[in-house]
Amino acid sequence: MRRTPGRPVLVLALALATAACTGDAPPTGGDPDAAFGDPDAATGEPDGGGTTDAPAGPQPGDGVVWTTWNDVQSRSNPAWGADLTDIANHLPSSYGNQYWDADPITAGHETSHGIHAHLRVYVHQGSERVNAFYVLGDKAAYVVEPGIRKSAIAAHVPASLRGSRYALYITGQVAWDDTPLYIWDEWNAYVNGAEVGVDMATSGLWTRGWRDAVMGPIEFNVYALATAMAVKAGDPAYFASNTQFKEFLAWNLRRSMELFRAGRVLPDFEWDTQDTYYDKLKTSADADAMRRFARETYGEAWTLAVLGF
Repeated sequence: MRRTPGRPVLVLALALATAACTGDAPPTGGDPDAAFGDPDAATGEPDGGGTTDAPAGPQPGDGVVWTTWNDVQSRSNPAWGADLTDIANHLPSSYGNQYWDADPITAGHETSHGIHAHLRVYVHQGSERVNAFYVLGDKAAYVVEPGIRKSAIAAHVPASLRGSRYALYITGQVAWDDTPLYIWDEWNAYVNGAEVGVDMATSGLWTRGWRDAVMGPIEFNVYALATAMAVKAGDPAYFASNTQFKEFLAWNLRRSMELFRAGRVLPDFEWDTQDTYYDKLKTSADADAMRRFARETYGEAWTLAVLGF
């Protein structure tokens, strides 16, 4: 049975109220606790549908330069499933339970923030200011921060697609204004959280009832694209030359859409609100610039196959 907005509203309101009180401070030098403290937790909205194969041959996203980040722990729990186990074992034990949560989707989301912070603060070598994104399977990507402000992203988010997280992350979190890829850090954490939820649900391990497990990824796909649009407008030299930026965007969009489509049809994750949101991305007049940007950047065939428009 499709969920109506009634029940999730309270869930989201409580989550956002808690998030808004979780003051984050930007990361400094070598302080691992200055990770993108995550004022959220995967409390998104479910949606999805259909599966479309990308065209054959090399595709956008195939050119990501990956960094290997192997297990640093050997934790296990049969109730976790493979993906939460993967995430849990890629954060050093020195962090203790700082990023953990009793809810497995939230644990996957928050622990991803810890891994991202550890990689960019302690593991990355080089003078460039980067962000780091762990995507499971011992793989992480570093992307250099572009020369724009986070606040520039808002102008590229269509009004019809300003979802429940817009105020918290896009116009909020002003301490991160000099770190536009903060938005991608949140995006990847939501996608990793969805990985955990979908993995557990399809493996018969999810016993917690309804969740908006895959709304976060579809909403943040919009914000990730808006970030790229802001970069193209505000730092065109970076956008033209930084292949890693465009390749990781393409790779993670595809991963996110695959999870969205898998999760939106699961009884515990389905939700009319997320389906409506995705429909707006595909059809709303004010989202036309975003659709054109995706087609111009990655080609019409890839965009149709992956994003559905």
